[in-house]
Amino acid sequence: MRGAAKMSKFTAKTTHPSNLNKRFGKKFVRGFSLIEVLIALLILAIGVLGIAALQFKGLKYSHDSFLRSQINFLSYDIAELMRSNRSNAASYVGNYTVKVTTGANTAKGANTANTCDYATASTAANDLGCWHNRVDAAIPPGSTANITAFGNLYTVALAWTDREGTTKTINYTFQP
Repeated sequence: MRGAAKMSKFTAKTTHPSNLNKRFGKKFVRGFSLIEVLIALLILAIGVLGIAALQFKGLKYSHDSFLRSQINFLSYDIAELMRSNRSNAASYVGNYTVKVTTGANTAKGANTANTCDYATASTAANDLGCWHNRVDAAIPPGSTANITAFGNLYTVALAWTDREGTTKTINYTFQP
């Protein structure tokens, strides 16, 4: 019994707060110092900045992905229009630059030079006018759309400039 009593006294003696100062010294029992708080805030601030940078990159890549999907849609669209009018496929060849729309009354994609009438029969001029309007509405101003022919193979090349100033091009080659 004596051994058990001594052990309980020893345990009680070492865990009491007044005895911690004796065992570890007074400097270890104090609270956080100002430098520790500042270091913790610095680590937290670096973490928040990292999360903000990831969010910004995510938005950038999301917009780039959106433009790529729009360009793929436009490429397949003109290819199907050319396939539906195979006898006049050579009439679709040409270069086109997306116009910069300015002013309060000019909506994006409202281009008066591109005539488009969905009620008329499919002609190369009407198909191109409708397609140019869709290109104007879908990709940034200053982008280019080129349709070239090499024998019976046609290539649609759509190029745009991203937010960082890098010009990107997607080529789609097909046979109508």
